[in-house]
Amino acid sequence: MNQPPARSAEPGGKLFWMVFLLSCFVIFTPSPAQADSPPSFEVATIKPADVKNPRPPSVNISGDQFAATGMTLKELIRIAYDLNYGADRQVSGGPAWTASTRFDIVAKEDPALGEKLEKLSSEERGGLLRQMLRELLADRFKLQIHHETSELSVYELVMSKSGSKLMPSVGLPSSNDADNSAKPRSWIRFAGKGRLEGTDADAQMLVTVLSMQPEIGGRLVVDKTGLTGKYDFTLKWTPDMDPGADAPGAETGPSLFTALEEELGLRLETTKAPVDVIVIDRVESPIAD
Repeated sequence: MNQPPARSAEPGGKLFWMVFLLSCFVIFTPSPAQADSPPSFEVATIKPADVKNPRPPSVNISGDQFAATGMTLKELIRIAYDLNYGADRQVSGGPAWTASTRFDIVAKEDPALGEKLEKLSSEERGGLLRQMLRELLADRFKLQIHHETSELSVYELVMSKSGSKLMPSVGLPSSNDADNSAKPRSWIRFAGKGRLEGTDADAQMLVTVLSMQPEIGGRLVVDKTGLTGKYDFTLKWTPDMDPGADAPGAETGPSLFTALEEELGLRLETTKAPVDVIVIDRVESPIAD
């Protein structure tokens, strides 16, 4: 899986969350068909994350190994149940540690299963990996959940009255383009504070990234644009939670909501909608006291 060049950022900062999000977006794709008896990881190690030398939260798939670094249980639940990562109100219940204690997990699958997964499409492989993660959480965290439908405040991404200003994607560069590796397909990345760059990205990717922003307040963002194409774009705004935004000489710009409308011709509207919520019924820490 291609990733943008590494950049420095504080642990838990926006860039690291972006890398984490896109890793999950690419790997944990919805599966069209899921097995009745999901396979499980052959072996898994779970330990507390190092609080003295914290590493940025991330998920990585390499060969036959699944690794999660610095993840809370509720974050793992969002991945396992294919929830919009930024919608923090979609997982409720459970003791406080499920949202605060961070874990490092390394899990390996049986070699035969690894060979099977390699032969599947990315959609089928993503579906099975999510099932395996759910099995892991049930086994090691003793996790039991149920689903409820709750009326929650959400944002709908719609087109502004002036219409979309998104530019259709120019597609992948040719094979002889020296800058080919710098332009991955279907990617949205941070290029600095308050700057998003989209390459061959669709509206669903955009709402997923928007849901991560502090200005959204943990609400679910729903795509109501009706846009079905792929687009290249840049979105620039001044983050509301940037502590240096009011410093003398600091560059100021539009808010996220204003920038969306002025630069992309899109608008976020507040509404209420029935949302699937996962409720934790039972859970135990896998780490002995």
